[in-house]
Amino acid sequence: MNAQALQAPLFRRSFPRRLFKRTVSVLFKGQYFLVNSGEIGEGGMSLYSDMVMTEGEPLVVNFQIPGGVFVSLRAEIKSTVKENVPTGYVLHGIAFTQIEFALKRQIRSFVSSRKF
Repeated sequence: MNAQALQAPLFRRSFPRRLFKRTVSVLFKGQYFLVNSGEIGEGGMSLYSDMVMTEGEPLVVNFQIPGGVFVSLRAEIKSTVKENVPTGYVLHGIAFTQIEFALKRQIRSFVSSRKF
């Protein structure tokens, strides 16, 4: 094994994710706008926006869980990627900060289902 492979940190998500190509509404710093989502898991989701949102800042996301209910969840911006996003948008990774167990279960059910 080479030295680079030993030094590189391993990245592993806490929860599996699934493609979730939907429009999501966001409330961020008093502004309400629509963004596109990329993936979802019971711990968070990815968002594509033309607005740069600051890492560590709170936000509220609203969306319909497929086969479930419409939700409004508090979250935090965990990562922002401006480069290498082919659409010209900014990719944001968010983590849900307050989510009920029943909602986690609905998201987990969607992620693990084979329906498209």
